[in-house]
Amino acid sequence: MTSTEVLVIVGGVALGYWLVAVVWPLLSGRDNESSTSADGERPWHEVLGVPANADRATIDAAHQSKRAEHLPERIAQLSADARAQAQRRRMQIDRAYAQAMRRFN
Repeated sequence: MTSTEVLVIVGGVALGYWLVAVVWPLLSGRDNESSTSADGERPWHEVLGVPANADRATIDAAHQSKRAEHLPERIAQLSADARAQAQRRRMQIDRAYAQAMRRFN
């Protein structure tokens, strides 16, 4: 067996392990319909600040107001850490909104 063959085998094993250990859980967590996401975030209705049985108009209004709190224009003068935190919060709000909208589709 040549060194190239060994290198290909080791690379294939490493790639396979990475796919199973990292990518697969991320993809399978995407279809999770439970109220709490796989990474331990709060339920969507708590993130948006609405009751779990809220109607679509209430959810839309809550999403817009929560997202407006973290707009880049409003936080531009803050530190890089604060801007990064606001971006993570916007992403959390958007994920919660997407989960809520799955109920209506």
